[in-house]
Amino acid sequence: MSLPASQTTVPHAVSSPWREIAVALVQTRSDALAIEFAGAVARQFDARLQVLQLMVMPAPMIDAWAMIPDPSFPQIYDDLRESARAAADSTRKTLAGLGVPGDVRTLEALCVEPASLAAGAARSSDLVVLARPEDGQADVAIAHTYFSALLHESGRPIVVVPPNDLQPYPPRRALVAWSDTPEAARALREALPLLEGCERVNVLLVDPVANALEAREDRGSGALGYLRRHGIAAHLDTCKSRGRSIGESILAHAQHVSAELIVAGGYGHGKVREWVIGGTTRDLFFQARVPVLFAH
Repeated sequence: MSLPASQTTVPHAVSSPWREIAVALVQTRSDALAIEFAGAVARQFDARLQVLQLMVMPAPMIDAWAMIPDPSFPQIYDDLRESARAAADSTRKTLAGLGVPGDVRTLEALCVEPASLAAGAARSSDLVVLARPEDGQADVAIAHTYFSALLHESGRPIVVVPPNDLQPYPPRRALVAWSDTPEAARALREALPLLEGCERVNVLLVDPVANALEAREDRGSGALGYLRRHGIAAHLDTCKSRGRSIGESILAHAQHVSAELIVAGGYGHGKVREWVIGGTTRDLFFQARVPVLFAH
């Protein structure tokens, strides 16, 4: 498994914006894709990888008669820790093969939500990478739980890597899903290191309407100006949803412009609302076939 290269050499940033990249493992085969993608980012920006390996520790059961913890649990914990050590050693070999500095941090989740534990650990990084599993409803649901916690609780941008064949890295064409929200503005700022290396960046507005600062025909001009002041020659696109969801419209346009990266704000309508009835963030998480950088 290897990332296809879009150029023979990857230019290094003069002043790296990302020094520490966290990779949250969700214990599926797709974790390898997350590590490989994060390794490519680390090579480009001279960054270090921090691989977060979560151990879900079962709570000791109480003997119904003696009212004491089950004496077998110390052995269970020892077995889990030994398995985690072996997995961490294997991951370290993978990092060495990728040629990037880094290490594995094993986190024991005992009486604490593992996704929240991962989010807390990711706060010391600049970027978080997470893989969406290839199949299996349970695996995808677990990955989405991690994604939601990381997005809301880490304070860091999240790149979700799809389970299909990875796009060339670094991305040459990117699509920015723009809306007048703090989440979209933050995602645009956080994505600058990747956007600056793109050959083409399209800024998309779906069903644009006027607001207090921009007329309908001027919507998106602020985002374009921001990108151009950073030396990025962006192009403005608009489209009508025509009965599709906003997320479906974004994904269709991303395919139309051959985007290799999507940039979007995450959970602008709140986590609970999108979890229950769906929304743009859920559509992009579950359906995108290219990496998506989210920020909240």
